[in-house]
This record gives sequence, C-alpha cells and structure tokens, in this order.
Amino acid sequence: MTSPTPFQMPFASFDPEAMAKFFPMNDTMGAFARDAVNASTESTRASMKGMQEASTAMMAQMKEQMTLGVETGKKLAETTTLEDMMTIQAGYMKSAFEAGVKNFSELSELYADTMREAFAPLAKQAKKTAKAAKA
Repeated sequence: MTSPTPFQMPFASFDPEAMAKFFPMNDTMGAFARDAVNASTESTRASMKGMQEASTAMMAQMKEQMTLGVETGKKLAETTTLEDMMTIQAGYMKSAFEAGVKNFSELSELYADTMREAFAPLAKQAKKTAKAAKA
C-alpha cells in the first residue's frame, strides 16, 4: 500500500456497518447533544431575564432610598429644634431599615425564582438522559 495523500483515505474502504457497530447510539447521541444545547440555551435565557429583572428592581430600590434621603434632608433643614431633628432622624432610620429588609426579601425571592427557572431546563434534560441511559 502506498502512503496516503491528502486526497486518499489510509484505509482500504469505509465500512458503514463497522462504524455503526463501533458507535451503536450515534443518532441518539446527536439528539442528546442537540437537546443539551437547547436546554443550556433556555437556561441562559432564563438567567438573563432574571438578572434584568433584578437589575430593574435594584434600580427602583435605589431610587426609593434616594427619595427617602432627600425628603428627610428637606425635613431636617426645616426644623429648628434639636428634639425635632432627632425625631426626624429616628424616623428616617426606621423607614430606611424597614425598606432595606423589604428590598432584601424582594431580591431574595427574585433570585430564587431565577435559579428555579434557570435550572428547570437542565434538570428536565438530565432526567431525560438518565431515563435513556437506564433503558
């Protein structure tokens, strides 16, 4: 046999049956790979959607905090007694703390929902693959 050229296979002939025996699940593996890519794409879309929602929520929360701070500053500028200033400051601290807890809770729920939605396609694909592997 002569040495192979770039245009000549080094084998005497291609045997499709031998190839099929060597890779018995060739068509199934392609379907699994395609489904895995689709699940990954769905997961990424869900993640991005969730991150956009979180970003929007955080911006709204920051706007609320800034508004509360500006309003409190205006009230403080209008007061004449130290007692009134302390009352306004205490009210601001209470409102800011309550808003912070509410915002944290809102973001926690949003992130949990995002994780659930992002992992759902991957979990579905993993179950499908495990079921096929058992068969």
